[in-house]
Amino acid sequence: MQTETTAVPVDGASKQATHQFIRVCAAATCILLATSLMNVAVFPLFDPLFTYARDISVVANAVTLVALGLVGTLRPAWLHSEASFRIVVVSTVVGSLLLLWSLALDNAWLLTVSACIVAMARGWAMVAVGVAASRLDSRRIAPCIVLAFVAYYLFTALLWVIPSGVGVLAFLILPMVAFALVWRDALPVFQEVERGEAPIDVAVTQPSSFLPLGSQLFVCLFLFRVAFGFSLRFGEVEGVPLSDFLVIVPVVALAAFVLLRRSKALSADLITQISVLCVVGGFFVSATLGAEVRIVSTTLLSAGNTLFDIVAWVVLISAAARNRRASVAIFAWGRGVAGLGTTLGAAIGVWSNQAFGLDTHMVAAAQGAIILIFVGYALIGLRKFSFAETIQGVAPVVEAAAETPEAQFENRCREVAQRYGLTARELEVFMMLARGRDRTYIQEQLTISRNTVKAHVKHIYAKLDIHAHQDLIDLVERGDGA
Repeated sequence: MQTETTAVPVDGASKQATHQFIRVCAAATCILLATSLMNVAVFPLFDPLFTYARDISVVANAVTLVALGLVGTLRPAWLHSEASFRIVVVSTVVGSLLLLWSLALDNAWLLTVSACIVAMARGWAMVAVGVAASRLDSRRIAPCIVLAFVAYYLFTALLWVIPSGVGVLAFLILPMVAFALVWRDALPVFQEVERGEAPIDVAVTQPSSFLPLGSQLFVCLFLFRVAFGFSLRFGEVEGVPLSDFLVIVPVVALAAFVLLRRSKALSADLITQISVLCVVGGFFVSATLGAEVRIVSTTLLSAGNTLFDIVAWVVLISAAARNRRASVAIFAWGRGVAGLGTTLGAAIGVWSNQAFGLDTHMVAAAQGAIILIFVGYALIGLRKFSFAETIQGVAPVVEAAAETPEAQFENRCREVAQRYGLTARELEVFMMLARGRDRTYIQEQLTISRNTVKAHVKHIYAKLDIHAHQDLIDLVERGDGA
């Protein structure tokens, strides 16, 4: 007997995917513009009142992202997505009104609190954009983000000529616009994350399904953003970071390259190498030729940092798309550690400005030290690291157990255990893994601790010479003749 199914027409599905692409692209543009407006239009207003309010709010944004990453990793049920979304909207409106009021009253305390509220809400909006983007077709992720950066730089030409008040209002409104554009796309993913098992627990039995929080990917993001933060604040004029519109040239070139090669994935490793050359070149020009060629050094630094930021967005979204259960953890943690890196680099840049002033020799020495650290990490730390391999290494969570008759299934498990020398206890754990059981089930059935389960799984994977849960299931299904 055949049952009829209602399928979405191909044209309708294509149109829906296109609309989703446009929404995510527009939302990402809004987030990028809000960050730029923060530096250009908002933060200079903080300095006469309380200059440290800017740094505190930036830290609040980064801490919010890190906290979301930790919750998504350890206790996803705490997300309470629908209630959290309402709180984000309310806090954005309230924080924006308080920020405007604090500027009118010249109240430093109220300014700091309201800026932190707005920053925390902006962090939520950024995660919503990243999670929504993870639902795009994998071939559309890079074009979406690259086009968002192109649109962002086209709009930045207006940021320097619009009135300050308009810039502040746009800064407050844009994150809400971004959130409104993607919340329907992001909500199902947040709900799936919230209702599923914690990624850190899934990783006990399926280690390749989750990127560890100490992954080289996140270390790389942190260190690159330290260099970015330093270049952003070192040599700034009247509290406004250096910027250069010419950076749109390499961004447009990258967009053209990505769009013309739609059938092929973005080479994140190649773009990263180019960004390293640009950043090192920018520091070198600034240190050796001085202020006379500031536009050259600024362009190179901005180009390098922008290209790497594009890579960071694409890599985090692509990794999140590979395992949506861990999407909040991956994207929020990645943007959070990047934000902390930017804050640290900016602090070093400000300190250098105050410590060295017009001492050209000390300025050159500071930049030389940054170049040395940056190049050293690029040559040594990234020697065996690949963004593409990191993304491909994230495996989707395996839900289903091997579907075989019980007696045949047990015999195959015992054959595998005998062939690979598993102990009696390891065989018990192995059979549960082959049935698709999770860490909590194994822990309760065998009355052992989480760390003991983790140790047994590690030993089993090592003896079988496998790296993913699916490999284990495949080994059982193939039987002794494998």
